[in-house]
Amino acid sequence: MAGPQHPVLESALRAALDATGATQGWVLAIDDAELVVRAIAGADAGLVGRRVAAGGGFASYVVSSGQPLAMSPRAEDPRRTEGVAAIVGSRSDSVLAVPCGTDDAVHGVMELVGKHGGGPFSFDDVEIVTLLGTVAGAALGAETAPDLNPPTPEELAGKLARLATADPARYSTIAIFLASTLADD
Repeated sequence: MAGPQHPVLESALRAALDATGATQGWVLAIDDAELVVRAIAGADAGLVGRRVAAGGGFASYVVSSGQPLAMSPRAEDPRRTEGVAAIVGSRSDSVLAVPCGTDDAVHGVMELVGKHGGGPFSFDDVEIVTLLGTVAGAALGAETAPDLNPPTPEELAGKLARLATADPARYSTIAIFLASTLADD
């Protein structure tokens, strides 16, 4: 059941934990009526490949609405013990979940729990994790579109050069992520 973590999803997830101060997180892919753990941090990596019902937990709201969710749930909120949180034994006082998608579809959810210090996730946390969720969504979407051809290195370099001129802030974010992803090579 368990498998290796997807390297792009794992990198995006670790970047999200580092940026927000979350203690745990996971990326879930949508597979029919289930969500499949594709990457996990701060918990047992052996859970990769584990399936949970798509109808429970905070991730279900994000899947159905396509909107991010950041909240400090009440102790009696049943979603605190549903989905992946139930598997890892998390009963966190703070949750941040964002859709992982493209312009065409939501392919999964990135969910973070347990902000260090016990506080809630901030608007800035939502913004950065939403951006990282877009990266994860592209990776998840590429898996379901086998006919998608990645750009050649030259095409990618050209696109990055155009982005650096047109939107330096977005380029900076993407370049940092790419650099950290490629650093292990």
